[in-house]
Amino acid sequence: MTPQLLSDEQLTRWLAEETLALCAIPSVTGDEAAIADHLVTRVRELQPQAELLRVGNALVVRCGRRGAARIGLFGHSDTVPPNPAQPHHIDWEAGRIYGLGSSDMKSGLAVMLRLIADAESLPMELVCVFYDREEGPVNQSGMVPLCAEQGELLQSLAVAVCLEPTDNRVEAGCSGSLQAQVMASGKRAHSARPWLGQNAIYAAAPLLQKLATWQRRPVERLGLTFYEVMSATQILTENARNVIPDRVMVNVNYRFCPGKSLATAEAELREFIGPDYAVHVVDACPSGAVCTDHPILARWITDCGLPVTAKQAWTDVARLTGLGIPAVNCGPGDPEQAHKVGEWCSLAGPLRNYHLLRRLLS
Repeated sequence: MTPQLLSDEQLTRWLAEETLALCAIPSVTGDEAAIADHLVTRVRELQPQAELLRVGNALVVRCGRRGAARIGLFGHSDTVPPNPAQPHHIDWEAGRIYGLGSSDMKSGLAVMLRLIADAESLPMELVCVFYDREEGPVNQSGMVPLCAEQGELLQSLAVAVCLEPTDNRVEAGCSGSLQAQVMASGKRAHSARPWLGQNAIYAAAPLLQKLATWQRRPVERLGLTFYEVMSATQILTENARNVIPDRVMVNVNYRFCPGKSLATAEAELREFIGPDYAVHVVDACPSGAVCTDHPILARWITDCGLPVTAKQAWTDVARLTGLGIPAVNCGPGDPEQAHKVGEWCSLAGPLRNYHLLRRLLS
């Protein structure tokens, strides 16, 4: 017997209250045990028949029709550190849910929980992955041990959706990212006698000028335009204010297009910086493939009339497509609200996302 589904009015209230409850649980990157415990409890309450696996503070939930095609939904449970000015309430009149992570991405987790609750009415198998440490370095993500332990299950997915905030658009692929610490060298001296030294800040100036004049490079993939960009994002010295520095670190971030390998991107970065500086790559994230031509995803996009744009940032779509899983980003949150003081998500966003993902699962 198919369970009775909630009306849109009931769904809107349920999703809003679930989102607010998730926002109330502190879950800054690296401190996700409490929200993982909460998610375990909620899954068991909502769908006692679900199979639940826990790897550290990451969870894999399997439910729906076994033997049918498997569809994966992915959402991270962590947030950036809180700001004291962040409100936490539902404004029913304004149509907003206020809370840290409401857009990025507790509203997405609420949608996943509701689909788990309604899994018995789905004609496909649903695999929901709630993972930790997404907002930190990519090699410390909870997806790393999860993929190592549950890689075979994940690779059996027909398609996957990351519920990163996209305002219910499909954002295809994702840019790769390299973070490189570039060292400019000089000679230390007292700032009262600068002629006795060589200022490493001035040695970094030619590199900074090159970066300042960098023009974004458009690259097209399946009709979508990605932009390759290279930027200085940090400048650090280790000297007192009355010392001519003998070393300056400039952090350079290179965002590159889907289809370009990490090796090629690093070679381009090093060639651009040139031989006058020492380069140490400290973080490397591969790009994510554009999969909007996959039959299941293409049909879903067409049937729902979904707008499709390029993902000009990094998400775990890169990790999933690297495993051979066709994947896109589509979440209920507003990307412009992510990490903001006063972050909010609209009441309409989670409801729309729920119906879109039900369509995909149907």
